[in-house]
Amino acid sequence: MGVWRYAVLLAILALAGCAAVGTSPRGGELPIERAAVKLHVDVQDGGYRIVSTETLKKLLDEGMNPTILSTLPLESDRALGTLPGALNAPMANAEKEITTDSVSNLLKVAGNDKNRPIVVYCGFVGCRRSHHAAKYLTEWGYKNVYRYPGGITAWKEAGYPVVKLPPAI
Repeated sequence: MGVWRYAVLLAILALAGCAAVGTSPRGGELPIERAAVKLHVDVQDGGYRIVSTETLKKLLDEGMNPTILSTLPLESDRALGTLPGALNAPMANAEKEITTDSVSNLLKVAGNDKNRPIVVYCGFVGCRRSHHAAKYLTEWGYKNVYRYPGGITAWKEAGYPVVKLPPAI
């Protein structure tokens, strides 16, 4: 089993493990359920795979060298920071607002090697930017596309390092 497939399996098992402990001790399961179902539908629809925060960090620490793409606007990357090594390929949050220029830029930033692992992320699980990017990359023939749904918010919550970008000139 390839490393990335192993990572996805671990992420699924981690999500399944939450069922034993409960995900929302004060109630509020309905919004969590909606987000989980939406993520599942997105993954099926997009044809890509997902990777969890812990698994992505472990793979990066072990020397995996994927192309990492932040799909947030550059201003957000400046304000929030980025995952180490991330490149900026902004996408619209709403599908109807995606332009041919943003898709062209995404493909340019992703590079020509369609077998290289690519990890796309945005702000948080409910953000649609990374879904759109992962789906487009898959449609354009990239073979190893992973969406990191927790995004910069989960990365920072885990206490992992971020890169602060210089301010705009």
